Amino acid sequence: MSLHYLPAIVLIITVLVSLISLSLKRHHGIAYLICGGGLLLTMLSLFVQIGKPGTSSELFVFDAITPFLSLILLIVVSMIWVQLYQWLESLDERKEEYYLLMLLATLGSLIMVASNHFTSFFLGLELMSLSFVGLVAYSGREFKGQEAGVKYLILSAVASALMLMGMAILYLQYGSLSFNDLSMQGASGTLPPWVTVTGIIFILGGMFFKLSLVPCHLWVADLFEGAPLATSALLATLSKLAAFVVLWRIFNLGGWHTHEVIVDIVAAVAIASMLVGNFLGLLQNNLLRLLAYSSIAHFGYLLIILLLAASPTTAFLTSTFSTEAVIFYLVAYLFTLVGVFSVLMQMPQIKTQQDLTGLFWHKPTLAITLSLLMLSLAGIPLTIGFMGKFYLVLTAVNHEMWWLLSALVLGSIIGLYYYLRVIMMMIKAPDGESDFSGLTMTTNGQMLNYLIIFLVIGFGTFPAAFSQLIETLSRG
Repeated sequence: MSLHYLPAIVLIITVLVSLISLSLKRHHGIAYLICGGGLLLTMLSLFVQIGKPGTSSELFVFDAITPFLSLILLIVVSMIWVQLYQWLESLDERKEEYYLLMLLATLGSLIMVASNHFTSFFLGLELMSLSFVGLVAYSGREFKGQEAGVKYLILSAVASALMLMGMAILYLQYGSLSFNDLSMQGASGTLPPWVTVTGIIFILGGMFFKLSLVPCHLWVADLFEGAPLATSALLATLSKLAAFVVLWRIFNLGGWHTHEVIVDIVAAVAIASMLVGNFLGLLQNNLLRLLAYSSIAHFGYLLIILLLAASPTTAFLTSTFSTEAVIFYLVAYLFTLVGVFSVLMQMPQIKTQQDLTGLFWHKPTLAITLSLLMLSLAGIPLTIGFMGKFYLVLTAVNHEMWWLLSALVLGSIIGLYYYLRVIMMMIKAPDGESDFSGLTMTTNGQMLNYLIIFLVIGFGTFPAAFSQLIETLSRG
């Protein structure tokens, strides 16, 4: 058996150990350490695979990119895990099951990232989605949490049904569920072209829901607001990273860019997501709803990458530049967003922008960290977010995608306003209603804040080493 399966095996063993420990004795500290130990061992098993020769099977592909993306995914989950003990202690709920569900969701996302077949993709998707149902509704005593859990369960089931219908149509046409066979010329030909396009649209509809893209975005703000804070962080990062990697792989291997209707649909969804997400973000006072609509816009930006193969290109960029662009932007956005949620988990009583009034004068470290993260989301120079957006703009210019580039620039200008509004609230002179006396900085929280500042500023100011690593892996 290939060592590429070792990370998944380690996670499965961690889940089993957690179950055995839970059945023998409930202890929050033990569950926390078992989860952290499993995540650490999984990251080590992925780290040693980076740069090694890849392999593939019927269900999975382990190229140079797969272990790197899986490692990024595990790092994001680990950054959330660091905050979990203190945060769960503040909840009047059973703590131990949360780690179990998080591990299962992580396992499902790892399966999705490595999938090369609709069977493995769907198994990973359902393992992740069903775990998230429990994570979303974990605070069972809160009405908003119950409502969010029911919404996610129903809408996720509808999205999965759409994708299953699309998979069935493509199987009827191609006689295979492998991603590599979706573009083969020797299709059975029993279906007219419009039926195949309909199958692709069904799959895209389900994936657009998972990525909360327009018009499948109406659920995301309610879910972010109603779910526990750590769950919202996982939904915004873990779930969307796995879903986008699969969509990116299918689009490239399946040759979906050859269908003009599909290209037009994806372009329309990208433009609508950039503009609608940012316009709705302008109207939000609740921080979680603001982040929800911001995520719509950011993944609208990323859809530009899917359309590159369908656009003319000039000669001043390498053939692997689009791969470098999508990986850099994903890493930049995920690190920034998980940093924002990490800061918010240290301030559980902060719900709205008004609640941040005067934070800088009471907790400067938290305020400076959150300000840098907002600047990164806005794409301000010297942050990792700027470099990610620079890659996207350069790619769009190279492929002469002027309409999409115009929407990206306009959306970025709109987004800049509400990101800066958050910063202005923090540096505003404190009023009599501001109360930050309940905020306590733990050692884990302080170390994580310093790490976040280093990543956001370090990779934004000196991106060369990270860019070269991505370029090497893209050519691997």
